[in-house]
Amino acid sequence: MSKTAIVTGAASGIGLAIAKKFKQEGYATFCWDIQSPEAEHEIEFVHCDVSKESAVVEAYNVVKQKSGPADVLVNNCGLQFMAPLEEFPIEKWNQLIGVLLTGTFLCSKTVFSDMKSQKSGRIVNISSIHGKVASPFKAAYVSAKHGVHGLSKVMAVEGAEHGITVNNICPGFVDTPLMRNQVKKQMELNSMSEEEVLEKIFLKAQDIKKLTSPEQIADLTYFLTTDSASTITGESYSVSGGWGMGH
Repeated sequence: MSKTAIVTGAASGIGLAIAKKFKQEGYATFCWDIQSPEAEHEIEFVHCDVSKESAVVEAYNVVKQKSGPADVLVNNCGLQFMAPLEEFPIEKWNQLIGVLLTGTFLCSKTVFSDMKSQKSGRIVNISSIHGKVASPFKAAYVSAKHGVHGLSKVMAVEGAEHGITVNNICPGFVDTPLMRNQVKKQMELNSMSEEEVLEKIFLKAQDIKKLTSPEQIADLTYFLTTDSASTITGESYSVSGGWGMGH
């Protein structure tokens, strides 16, 4: 029987690349998302709002009925909102904290008992370089991502004796359709070329002036679930072209 992997927020972008990687490696792979996948593929879609415990439990029951308990959980769901601190709407704060931090907690909590019973499990959180450093106008996002790192360490300590590892991946800017749309907007707003926007706006803080590919994130995620990474836990890996170096 094949192993089972759950990837949240896998309808597109980084999450979809990760889900495809696990499918390619022979896993029964499930995408939990509130949005339907952008294109047809073999990854099974389960509608799930990760910020609600009842929805997470229901989604996990679907997975268990179809494929059995989770061997791998990748917490990838994400969203963004920017505003100055004094203007940051409380509803947006609650939404981002709910999805990014509470969602990571709920999904991990739900699979943890089965992973303990199996004496093995891999949880990988797709965090952000903003789990290590701060940028203006991102109060909720930065707070949530820093929180995920603390939560991961607690889970790593609790899971260690049960064969469970928990790690974070911290991307900088990744070449996704969402990212490309942001680049186009900045090109229009600043009358710049694509190359100028990338170098002077998005990649300014990076030493390597190039976008990370979703496949790079997928490959590292998969590695952290293999036997070669069996003693790696509680760590946070930057994939950010040197941005945040030393944190």
